[in-house]
Amino acid sequence: MTDRNERPDWFWELAVATNAAFKGLLGSMGESGHICASVEPAPGEVDTEAGWTPTVNRLSELAGPHLVEGDVVVVADKVVAAGLGRVGPRAVLAEPDPKTVPGDRLPALAADWGERLGFPVTAQHLLLADEFGPEHSTLGTDEPNARCAELAAALRAEHGVNVDVIISDTDTGLDTRTPIIGTITIGATPIGATGGVNLYEAMRCAVAAEFARGHGRRIPAVICRPAERRAGRPAVGTERAYRGFLDAAREGALTHA
Repeated sequence: MTDRNERPDWFWELAVATNAAFKGLLGSMGESGHICASVEPAPGEVDTEAGWTPTVNRLSELAGPHLVEGDVVVVADKVVAAGLGRVGPRAVLAEPDPKTVPGDRLPALAADWGERLGFPVTAQHLLLADEFGPEHSTLGTDEPNARCAELAAALRAEHGVNVDVIISDTDTGLDTRTPIIGTITIGATPIGATGGVNLYEAMRCAVAAEFARGHGRRIPAVICRPAERRAGRPAVGTERAYRGFLDAAREGALTHA
């Protein structure tokens, strides 16, 4: 048998991402375990134009009735970005389409849009850009880890439960060979998370939520219910040790080892 330490890092990255995608799919069907044994969608409209605080309150209102201690709430990046006012013209997606721009040219394009829009835009934000109505686009959550902590705190204050929060998006960065969180993701990418989940668990929940959310179902948040063995995990709902996006290079490991 080959010793695990003899396998290259790319092997483990691909294995973790592939397993997370399939286990996430099973979780969306209620047929998995671990961090996502089943899912419960929280459908409803969110008036993101009202601003960030009303968006947080509305997400709390939608998710709250479904929550139990130790759950994982997965929120769509587009909803968070729109609530933060990170909205630009539809031209962001076409002049040129960021998915067609080589990775080494994305930072310059992002800086240009940042100057034009008046708020910070990075290459990661451009890869998250998405349609928002007929004339606009969203440009990704500004500080995903910090926003997850804010949402978790609001849910704790309003409903008295400690839950983890993940912000996710369907984009993976593979179009331009620039993985958004520094490691391979398949089907969906967790771009931010609170401290009670590792990257592998966050990937599983992001994929499960994506299958539950679908396209056009008006489901801004999905609750992932863990198996009993992971419901009481440490650091649930706490702020991650670093700000910005999830970053594989700043994590001790993708999984528990």
